[in-house]
Amino acid sequence: MFLGTQVALSADPRFVPVQAPRPFTFHELERLAIDDPPSGALAGHLSQVLSEPTIDNAATFAGTLPHQPVASGIKVLRVAEWNINRGVNFDGVLSSLSKDSRFVGEASTHLSRSAQKQLIQELHLLRSADVIVLDEVDDGMKRTGYRNVAQSLARELHFNYAYGVEFIELNKIYLRLKHLDRPPGTRTLDRAKALALDPDRYLGFEGTAILSRYPIVRARNTRLPDCYDWYHGEIKQVSDLEYLRRWSAETIFDEQIRRQVRRGGRMALIADLAVPGATGDRVTIVAPHLEDYCAPGCRTVQMDGLLRQIQNTPNDVVVAGDLNTTGRDGTPVSLQREILKRVTSWRFWGKEALFWFLPVPFAGLIDVPVNYFKNYHDPTAVSIPLILPNRERQLFDSVRLFRFRDMGQFDFAGNPHLAAKHKGHTLSDTNQRSWKGFVPTFSFNKTYWHLVGSYKLDWFFAKCMHSQSELAGPRAGRALREVNTALGYRISDHAPSTVDLPLN
Repeated sequence: MFLGTQVALSADPRFVPVQAPRPFTFHELERLAIDDPPSGALAGHLSQVLSEPTIDNAATFAGTLPHQPVASGIKVLRVAEWNINRGVNFDGVLSSLSKDSRFVGEASTHLSRSAQKQLIQELHLLRSADVIVLDEVDDGMKRTGYRNVAQSLARELHFNYAYGVEFIELNKIYLRLKHLDRPPGTRTLDRAKALALDPDRYLGFEGTAILSRYPIVRARNTRLPDCYDWYHGEIKQVSDLEYLRRWSAETIFDEQIRRQVRRGGRMALIADLAVPGATGDRVTIVAPHLEDYCAPGCRTVQMDGLLRQIQNTPNDVVVAGDLNTTGRDGTPVSLQREILKRVTSWRFWGKEALFWFLPVPFAGLIDVPVNYFKNYHDPTAVSIPLILPNRERQLFDSVRLFRFRDMGQFDFAGNPHLAAKHKGHTLSDTNQRSWKGFVPTFSFNKTYWHLVGSYKLDWFFAKCMHSQSELAGPRAGRALREVNTALGYRISDHAPSTVDLPLN
């Protein structure tokens, strides 16, 4: 059941004005942190919050209309995607998405003339988007001033929005109640201050939002197969090897990996939008956030599960989200796990045997940098088992081979006439390619000569039913990296992206 405030305006009765699940009380959050497992009414409330998204069509009820930008003489639905890192730099996110002229003025002090020109082009693309998918969005978190980030952006920018809860963040509550992770020499008073939360404002939500100038007909949360237990995996003691990995991340890349005690798991927010000119005047936006704390194979399992959920969709579909396609296994490590992973892996023993008998000196050493460069910024690159593997390739093969019930499919063609800067190849219509692979959308605080520390993690996949020719499909996928760094600091650790879908 939803508990929401009805907007007293007349509009199409198909569109819900406002609906939202009831948030937890602070006492319930304390029980969620230590009750294992949650039971009774608390378990039911947890299930409701994780399954029922917020829907707010206030912008439509107030008379807001979509921009419907024109590109190459064709009216398009422009979709943007951005992992905003919880909205920690909220003012930067808002300024980049709004019509605020001060953004360019402030950025001009940091940029060359050519970079300023690039920024103006990117801002036009981002600000004219009628749909914006946002990953890692806070609601009621101390780190973002207890702001409802999705609602605040929607109100300021005149968008409708849907919001799905991915995690209930319980780390500080758990540490306070269990007295864990107290650094040596830390005073009790200092620790209590660091873990202090405002019980009247703390909700603990992190999730995914879809902002839309088109009306939201309906929305739903789809929970994805679990690849990591964000509660039990985080409350157990961290191994010495994992401590070393986290120290390395902070020292080399200036990235901190902290304990994150959470309820919930990876999910996809799915929203059906009323879009005149699309097939059936409907577009389905699918916004997944795949797991990082797992091996690439489990991300494929999550994508396969999501594809089954949307298989019966008869209209245009855009999948937009952070797929965490790093090519690596991000599961917290231990010495026992690392040994077992190798001892029980046929790939490990097969590769050792192959290079033992291969009559090429130092073949095993040569293989590592060659394969790294092959897969660098291109998780879609060919995978040659044992010799030159690409552990993310299977996910993209699943999407490429997937067929909807109506035999529709995602566009993988890579037509250079529809690609940004005419760089054609696999997925180049929807995702911008560079001289080597794709333009990366994520980077650590520290990167080294663009050879390590950046990844292509954020993706678009598009199904357009009304495309009758190769020039009528999705187009001009762009990574907007200048926007993210133009102010002299990174607004997020991810850059925004856009893609266009033609409307009849």
